[in-house]
Amino acid sequence: MLLQQRPIPGYWYTNIVGQLVQVRAVMYSRGRISCVALEYASGKRDYIDLDGWYYLDLALHSPRIERRERVRDV
Repeated sequence: MLLQQRPIPGYWYTNIVGQLVQVRAVMYSRGRISCVALEYASGKRDYIDLDGWYYLDLALHSPRIERRERVRDV
């Protein structure tokens, strides 16, 4: 099952094998996301299109943000 996480610049995500990846930038073309700039914890950088982003099957990793959302739900 693929998770449909939005790419949000500055947020960290984990992939299915536990690697950390951060969204560095989101590029738009004609008002839609055309490319996502990623940086892995190892320092490697990569650029992928939106279809490639969704194929990565990432989960949000930023714990502070998850806690904030849980507090709002209570």
